[in-house]
Amino acid sequence: MPCLKKRLYKPVYFLILSFFFVSCGAMHSVKTPAGNDKEETLCHTKLVELESELTGIKQDQATLKYQIEKNNTIIQTLQDIISTLETKIAFLEKTPQPAAPIQYKIEALKPADLYKKARNLLLENNFSKAAGLFSEFIKHYPQNSLADNCVYWLGECHYSLKDYKKAIEVFKDLEIKYPKSEKVPDAILKTGYSYLLLDDFNRANHYLKQVLKQYPFSPAAEKAQKKLGDFE
Repeated sequence: MPCLKKRLYKPVYFLILSFFFVSCGAMHSVKTPAGNDKEETLCHTKLVELESELTGIKQDQATLKYQIEKNNTIIQTLQDIISTLETKIAFLEKTPQPAAPIQYKIEALKPADLYKKARNLLLENNFSKAAGLFSEFIKHYPQNSLADNCVYWLGECHYSLKDYKKAIEVFKDLEIKYPKSEKVPDAILKTGYSYLLLDDFNRANHYLKQVLKQYPFSPAAEKAQKKLGDFE
């Protein structure tokens, strides 16, 4: 488009100038010598005005050219963005969704097998996957004799992942739902440890002393006593 305007601009420019000089020449041939100076002055004035107008046209042409180039750049950028999004969408559409088959495998496992699999993952320090299986066990078998152990080990998984707030939540849940569980003293102990790691010394002190008060002869009480001696 700019090239077309440029090709059109030159003939128009010369046509205007030619017309201007022919007009001035015709006027000069008709007028008497006495009026030559006046006519020359008039022609000069018109020439200056014409040059000024042409300068303005050139400036408009330059502005239009810049705007066209700017718009072309914007269009190219948008096309690149669209191309990138189309590539991402195509990739996501091809990505398989395995969530449902995994759920069926978990439900197909017997409680003891599911517990064993979760414990093995925990012993391998694969805490995230172990936590997932312990959660599934609690969800599907809340009345099973191993359910309280699963709650405790779930808390241990979060503790090992340094998600201490979540660990506290799970350990307290064990004490509430399974108050007669053999894991309760250890759960209270780890609740105190978790508060220590969160720099909440008042709550840590409370739960460590709770172990000593409620389970004074347990292994957890011995650990609680030692930990209290470290920061008191």
